[in-house]
Amino acid sequence: MRLIKIRLVLLVLLTTPLCVTLLPGVEKGTDFEFTKVDLSLLEQADALDRKLEREGMVYRDEAMETYVNQVGRAMLPSGTAPERVMWQFRVVRDPMANAFALPNGSIYVTTGLISKLENEDQLAGVLAHEMTHVTDRHSYLAFRSYRKKSTIANIASTAASVAPGGSAWGDTIILAGNMVVIVANASIFGYSRELEKEADMYAYNKMVEGNYDPKELVNTFRLLEKSEEVNTGKIYYNDHPKLEDRIAYMSTMISSKPPILVPPDVFAARRMKYLSLTEKVDREDIHLSILSDHPRTGLARAQKLLEFHPNSPEDLCAQADAYRSLGPWTPKPSDAEMGKHEAKKEANLEMKLTSDEEERRLLKKDEGQATWRDNQRLAEETYKKALAVDPSNAKTYLGLGQLYEKTDRGKEAIEAFEKYLELAPNALDRQRVQRRIDTLKGSANR
Repeated sequence: MRLIKIRLVLLVLLTTPLCVTLLPGVEKGTDFEFTKVDLSLLEQADALDRKLEREGMVYRDEAMETYVNQVGRAMLPSGTAPERVMWQFRVVRDPMANAFALPNGSIYVTTGLISKLENEDQLAGVLAHEMTHVTDRHSYLAFRSYRKKSTIANIASTAASVAPGGSAWGDTIILAGNMVVIVANASIFGYSRELEKEADMYAYNKMVEGNYDPKELVNTFRLLEKSEEVNTGKIYYNDHPKLEDRIAYMSTMISSKPPILVPPDVFAARRMKYLSLTEKVDREDIHLSILSDHPRTGLARAQKLLEFHPNSPEDLCAQADAYRSLGPWTPKPSDAEMGKHEAKKEANLEMKLTSDEEERRLLKKDEGQATWRDNQRLAEETYKKALAVDPSNAKTYLGLGQLYEKTDRGKEAIEAFEKYLELAPNALDRQRVQRRIDTLKGSANR
């Protein structure tokens, strides 16, 4: 019954899109006059900032924080900030690729989006786009409009329904849905086409001004079209029809303007800086993706890292972790798998299985068993490749132990776990790993 209600709510929202037009005299920040309703939204935005901090969702790395703020501030409009806006640019732990702006000037980019982007120019375009929603008061205007509709009370439920998976995946949308409903709604559906296009136009102009290549904004949209998973939740940043529309009008505009010639060495240097500074974020995102039952995403992120550093033991270990977590799923979704998912979604014929239920279903099939064996073999080969590069990498032994335990190779699992504890005597999970060793030894003696 709850699933039916959520689907009905989603249907209502999809058939009543957020269409907010700019009103005469209140288009830009300095002309905007605050009402009690606006101040209420501002309080909710400040509360969400504090909540993200308190929950440990803000990614903390000094070099990364400095970098994102530098890129963000380079995209700011000239002059003073609009009233009641204090700019800050943050990365938040969430493997769902997304970005959103709060009306108080806080702009968040998820680890999922950071790890999917390929260079600084793309990041600059995303941040510039989000800024427009702040400077032109889009959140306030949308809130004024949407609070009059009965659907606003249900956006939190809708947010939960479009953030599938376990912990971490889509957490920021769910949290926003519980606190700042208009932010959740904008993340899911976007603002009106006119407002989103306005934000893209600002991003284009600011990128040109900052000597960034605006074609990378189009490349960002193309990247976001590619999905590593069957079900990632339908949000504005990966909505295929909307991305196709954005690609079309941005490509047309770029081709109609004089070409922006960014020196290749400048572009390459910025790209190298981006890849270097985001390595830790990518590894964090791999871990979060695996935890939230999205190992295909984790595998894609690991492969991106290995293209940058082919023999990195940490990245090889991350790739092996992803292979181990794939179970009976293929590394990439098949066309048939994607087609079946779309058919189910359109018809709403059956309730989505949990990850464990789906895994058991796949393992009953010969092809599922074969895929499972292939993934475990690839995991073991990759762990051993990582150890060949660095025999003292403790996390690799932990992964091997988990692999051997999963494949009923108890003696080898014990040896790998013991090596892990030897190399990482102060590991936070020491007691848990020791219990696994004791259990495995007990089983061997029976």
